[in-house]
Amino acid sequence: MFSSLYGTKAEIVLQVVSESLLQAGRGSLCCWLPHPLPGTAAAAMFLLIFLFFFTRSSWELPDLREGRVKAISDSDGVSYPWYGNTTETVTLVGPTNKISRFSVSMNDNFYPSVTWAVPVSNSNVPLLTRIKRDQSFTTWLVAMNTTTKEKIILQTIKWRMRVDIEVDPMQLLGQRARLVGRTQQEQPRILSRMEPIPPNALVKPNANDAQVLMWRPKRGQPIVVIPPK
Repeated sequence: MFSSLYGTKAEIVLQVVSESLLQAGRGSLCCWLPHPLPGTAAAAMFLLIFLFFFTRSSWELPDLREGRVKAISDSDGVSYPWYGNTTETVTLVGPTNKISRFSVSMNDNFYPSVTWAVPVSNSNVPLLTRIKRDQSFTTWLVAMNTTTKEKIILQTIKWRMRVDIEVDPMQLLGQRARLVGRTQQEQPRILSRMEPIPPNALVKPNANDAQVLMWRPKRGQPIVVIPPK
């Protein structure tokens, strides 16, 4: 199995012994998992934090933040529980008397939206001063019997994305942003022991539909700028 920062590719060998249809792919291929933030004991996660003068906004997953769930599916929103239904899945029909070799792969890219101005203001004055991102993922490689829905976990992979960018909105375009965090990301880790899949990671909602954009001023109550879908 080979993993990289922007995608996970796996080649596995399976011998199909069941007479029913067997589908091999990624069971909820990527799930968003909580991890402790600095200075906190409880598990919580902010997907993307924008720091402005005097305050901040952030993309958040409320159920993760509040500890109501352990993971949220990162499915495409159609192919539950799989990440997708193209290169991410392979279908085999059994029984067979030979070993079948095939590949499944996924490609996950980050497309964050960042606003220069305060999202709850009508002003277009650029006030963004920092962008911080810290996301943890667990990827499961799973074989599933499509008749009985029995799932067999073949691999568990963990990876994490951390970005810290300092912004000076007073500088000229092209000179405003500077990377102050790590220049190299941690590579995905294939675990030696399988981890169980949290039940809620196999069903709706997916991360894109569950996330909310919050505005958190230093004074006053937080404001939901973009609610969940």
